[in-house]
Amino acid sequence: MFGAMLDLNRLRILRAVVASGSVTDTARQLGYTPSTISQHVHTLEREVGFSVVERSGRGIVPTAAGIALAEASGEVLVALSHLDATARDLRGQTSGRLSIRTFASAAYTWMPGIARALRREFPGLTLELSLDMDAPDDFVGDIEVLSEVPFDAPTVVPGYTRRELGSDDFLLAVPPEHPAAARGTAPLADFAGEDWVQYDFRDKLSARIVGQACAAAGFTPRYVARSQDHVTGLALVAAGVGVAIVPRLALDWSHFEVASVRVTNPVPQRRIVVLWRTGVRANPAAQRTLALLAGLAATLDAPGSGAARSR
Repeated sequence: MFGAMLDLNRLRILRAVVASGSVTDTARQLGYTPSTISQHVHTLEREVGFSVVERSGRGIVPTAAGIALAEASGEVLVALSHLDATARDLRGQTSGRLSIRTFASAAYTWMPGIARALRREFPGLTLELSLDMDAPDDFVGDIEVLSEVPFDAPTVVPGYTRRELGSDDFLLAVPPEHPAAARGTAPLADFAGEDWVQYDFRDKLSARIVGQACAAAGFTPRYVARSQDHVTGLALVAAGVGVAIVPRLALDWSHFEVASVRVTNPVPQRRIVVLWRTGVRANPAAQRTLALLAGLAATLDAPGSGAARSR
């Protein structure tokens, strides 16, 4: 028995010798001298402990054992060729670009940390981040982070693989001096008589979730102000203009002086999912991004997520 791994180049030479039946022809095909081919064959025979060729007249013929070894080595050499191709692809992907499209609060809360990790681990990578402002139906990112209405059908896109990351509760943002600021949890119906701020009227998905939750609680919000973005909406709440139902992620990155209350009966939620293109499945930067997203999403259900907080 041989104790060391066989030399792959010698196995390639053996396969060429078996295929051609001639040391001279093999040497010409591979760019070696005939004596070099013979030396590799003899060395291989010493490694395996048996003859792989035998003389026949002025030429050679492969032995039965040599033919079997050449055939068995074919699978190894093909697998190695595939491995080399994969390594080349991965080198190109690692030093290339990765595009991620996401909704605003995930971009502000999650993406800075993800970008920092990718920059550290994949220094040749160019990360392209964009916001899905109006939730278009066309998908262009290598990775798409989406929010969905829980009572809608899941988003399924040809050419993309889908994974559900978790649920993001909507919390009630109130001014810090609001009587409910210290309650922590309260039924949504308790706020039916409040003045309301629509924190982002462009976000049709959130508007549907909030509208349905308020309807289930038996009222329609009386909006006294409508904001076009998260920042202005939360600024209005901090100024005492009204209250607003806001995704937890939006509050996580906000530094406005507001308190949050977990509302019940019902608890408004959105579903957060990630889709990735089939073509980036083997991209290590993409796989690392997916792992980071899963870890960040796990904090959505962390204990104390519904507790009141001040900013």
